[in-house]
Amino acid sequence: MSAITELHTVTKALYGHLQQTMPKDEGREEYIEVIENYLGERQPLMDKVSQPSGAEEEFANDIVKMNKEINLKMVAIQAEIRMDLNRLKMRKQTGKKYENPYDGPTSDGIFFDSKK
Repeated sequence: MSAITELHTVTKALYGHLQQTMPKDEGREEYIEVIENYLGERQPLMDKVSQPSGAEEEFANDIVKMNKEINLKMVAIQAEIRMDLNRLKMRKQTGKKYENPYDGPTSDGIFFDSKK
């Protein structure tokens, strides 16, 4: 099997995996691990590929089309993960405020009388 056909097979598998929706909680890590594995397999194959011949050109065009959609889906997944991390950070900050509401620079309820 030539490098371009192997690359096409791995790209198609990655594309198929990305068509599934990313789980919200359980299974998210496994979903991301599978993506990382496919990307790890794909990189050495991409380095091996040279100018495709006439018969391999159809595979190359198909890979390019799938790659565009893969990139869009990866950006969407990255944005979703970033939003989840920001949400988690806000929850932690809110939790700390509830645990110790007087921690930090607050001046609520303080009155200083300068007259004696």
